[in-house]
Amino acid sequence: MQEKSSFPITDLPNFKLKLLQWAQQFEVAICLDSHDSDSPHRRLDYLVAVDAIRTLDVHDEAKQFEALKQFQEEAQDKIFGYISYDVKNQIENLHSDNRDELNFPSMYFFEPRYVFEIKGGQCAVNRSTLEALHLLDLIEQQAIESDDCNQDLDWETHISKEEYLKSVKEIQQHIINGDVYELNFCRELSCYPKEFNALHVFNRINAKAKAPFSAFLQFGHRFVLSFSPERFIQHENGKLLSQPIKGTVGKGQNAAENQELKQVLLNDEKERAENVMIVDLVRNDFARSAIPGTVKVDELFGIYEFENIIQMISTVSATCRKDIHPLEALKNAFPMGSMTGAPKIRAMQLIEDFEVNKRGVYSGALGYIDANGNYDFNVLIRTLLYDADKKYLSLHVGGAITYDSIPEKEWNESELKAKSILNFL
Repeated sequence: MQEKSSFPITDLPNFKLKLLQWAQQFEVAICLDSHDSDSPHRRLDYLVAVDAIRTLDVHDEAKQFEALKQFQEEAQDKIFGYISYDVKNQIENLHSDNRDELNFPSMYFFEPRYVFEIKGGQCAVNRSTLEALHLLDLIEQQAIESDDCNQDLDWETHISKEEYLKSVKEIQQHIINGDVYELNFCRELSCYPKEFNALHVFNRINAKAKAPFSAFLQFGHRFVLSFSPERFIQHENGKLLSQPIKGTVGKGQNAAENQELKQVLLNDEKERAENVMIVDLVRNDFARSAIPGTVKVDELFGIYEFENIIQMISTVSATCRKDIHPLEALKNAFPMGSMTGAPKIRAMQLIEDFEVNKRGVYSGALGYIDANGNYDFNVLIRTLLYDADKKYLSLHVGGAITYDSIPEKEWNESELKAKSILNFL
């Protein structure tokens, strides 16, 4: 473990902006922001890690988790990165032949040279006191750049509304036939912006959305801007935790309307059915790694209010077996059930049939793993993906389809999720 020095920060909002702006000089940088979430399971407030000492950049699908385990075991401290949805093809006998305009690595992690962790008004730096003071001085000297990301973007949806409604009905026929109980169906929107300052866009949306699992990752010409409200999986000293989201409504005009909408969501039988099916799937995934009898549902149908939406979140926990490596438990739960459906393997096969684009990074997981094998990963939803060389900007949206789904309402929910990001642009 590296030496750490800690210093008080007086103007936190501006320091955070300066810190992430200073990080842009490096080829690789990541920011994790929990927005002072009051969750008892929170481990990080605000973290920026920069300048890769080593990287794990995997494009093929052979033995990726084995490579990740070796990379993590050789690291001196935390490593950061993501696992794309299509790593499922390594875990199960699956394939992905759909179109992929971005072609990001299927797995990318890096060990950073500099790590800045902010908590309780203090900034801890993984450097000696003298070097940390020098770095903080360089950061404070930054002049905050003006936000210049306003522009009209011509978004193309890769599945038309007509095609989407038709697919929902066909998925429901699979449900009637007993192939699946629930299926997460997504579509991609994309555009080619003339100018796109990824940092400015992230700062703007991040300040508005205030999602508890927000993240910004740049590696070379590729960018991941995630405003995720959902935790996929946390491992903390043998304890596993997952918090799947199923059930979404837009917010009202005032607190009274929001309270009413919360009750509507809580009592919605369709949303409760979606949520409990995914909770059961997570329990099953955890059971593969857990000490028998330790898998439990800590909270069922929790209703949480975010800046522009209200969502239903449940919490599942378990105690990992001693003979299971923490990353094996991660592999056993991947990909997250909230983004597949149930049963998981058949759902993933049908996803490939009905979706026209590879998900890639979308609906994968981004986070960190520390030297002790503890980790925390979000679900990569509400996420913009950008390739600066191709000038290609991508946003996926979707939702869970069940027997009770009304196709028009499913389309409207996907539109709501898209607008929760695009309106900030």
